[in-house]
Order: sequence, then C-alpha cells, then structure tokens
Amino acid sequence: MDQLRPPQFARFQKLVYAHSGIRLDQRKLTLLTSRVRKRLRATGMEDVDVYYDYVTSRGGRTELASLLDAVTTNETSFFRTQEHFTWFQETFLPERIADKANANSPARLRLWSAACSNGAEPYTLAFTLYEMRHRFTGWDTSILATDLSEVSLKQARSGEYRGRIMEGLSDEQRSRFFKPVAGGDETFRVKDSHRSLITFAGHNLMEPLQSPLQPFDCVFLRNVLIYFDYESKQTVIRNVVNAMASGGYLVVGPSEGVYGMHQPLLKRSTFLYQKEAAS
Repeated sequence: MDQLRPPQFARFQKLVYAHSGIRLDQRKLTLLTSRVRKRLRATGMEDVDVYYDYVTSRGGRTELASLLDAVTTNETSFFRTQEHFTWFQETFLPERIADKANANSPARLRLWSAACSNGAEPYTLAFTLYEMRHRFTGWDTSILATDLSEVSLKQARSGEYRGRIMEGLSDEQRSRFFKPVAGGDETFRVKDSHRSLITFAGHNLMEPLQSPLQPFDCVFLRNVLIYFDYESKQTVIRNVVNAMASGGYLVVGPSEGVYGMHQPLLKRSTFLYQKEAAS
C-alpha cells in the first residue's frame, strides 16, 4: 500500500484522537501509514477502507486496541534522563524521610509511572528505592505503572529485556537488578524483589484514574504530553493532579512544560512541578 490518502489519514487521525486524545498532525503521515500497513498484514486485509470499517465496528474492538497499541507505543530505556532520577534519589526521597521524621506524614510512599511504556521507568524507580531500602524499612511503599498499550504492559509485566534497552546499564547494575534468562539469548529478567513493588494496570490518561493506591506523592509523566493537543493536555493534567497528594510532585519530559494551564501546580524547575499544599 502507498501512503494514506488525505481522506484516509483524516479518518484514522480522528479515530486515534477520539480513543487516546493523541493528535497526529500531517507530519505523522508516514508513521500512521506504516502502523496501518503493519495491522493490515497482521489481519490479512488488503484494503485500507475495509480495514477502517472493521476497526470502527462492534466486532473490531480488539483490533482497534491493537491499532492504538501500534500507533501510541513509545520506546524508552532504563535511567532515561538521569537528572530526573538524581533529583528523585538525592532530593525527593530524603525530603519524604524528613517529613516522616518530623511527623508531618505517615510512613507511606506512593509513586505513579503514568504512560510507563515497556516498564523501564517504573523499574528504574524500584531500582532507585532499592539503593535506599534500609532507610525505608517498615514503610508502606508501592509503585503504580499504567499505560494505554496492552502490548507494552505485557512486556513490562514480564520484566524481560534484551538488546538496545540494556545498553545504558553497567555490568554492575545488570548483576544487581537482573538475572539472566536461561536460553534467552542475552535476555535478562528484573529480579522478583524489584518487580514485587510494582502494580501494572491499563489506563487511558484522558480518563480519571481509579486506583486504591492514590493519592500519589510523586508522578512521572514523561515524553507523552508532546503528543496531545492543548485541550487534551489540559484533561490529562487535570486527571493526574486530581490523583496527587497535597504537596506531591509531577516530573515531566524536558520539552513538556505544563506551566500556565491554570492547574494548582507550582513550577520548581524545567521538569518539575509541585501540587500546591492544601491550606
């Protein structure tokens, strides 16, 4: 198949936006075409218009989910943007410990990795907590990791990785946080002690989060807001802020500023926002 024709692109663009809030502009024509082409091969269909009719029908809901997976899944890696995790380890976690020592908060830590993709981000949070585990003895600690893509969540739950995603890890980190998979051809699985901290769940950021783990002390929402238009971004930020604890922190990607969205967020740095404390 050639590139999607303008009417076809417009239909799929509207479909993706309606179900995910992600706006694919004309610059994403090649990407959307390649993803649709991939799903045509997977379903054995040859006609784009027939495929569109199918995914928008009652019987095509499962295939619609697969199409959204193909379009919205993003690659990530362990310890991506080290500055964020340095802040998390050297500033945020000691701050939480100090709050507990001053009896300002319970011995509880709630983290949310929103749009967690393949799981590298929440596992990195778990690894970082492990480095300070002795200071959190007796704490009720948990990490919620959510994503729209069931394909990404499947890999994240497995905790198995290989290839390029492992390249940023030192040999010492591989040994400390992973174990080799027998017969896995250089495949590594996150150790159970780290996986047990994380709960994985499906979630569309355009919808309010329903989780007994909230409110969250810190939310990582990185490298996804750039795909939303202003209106959708407003909805996402509102849903995220509503799930945050008073005084909680929001970590965003380097080019995803949310300042000026009339939300109760105070800008602390280029990547960090804090929810205003309740008066």
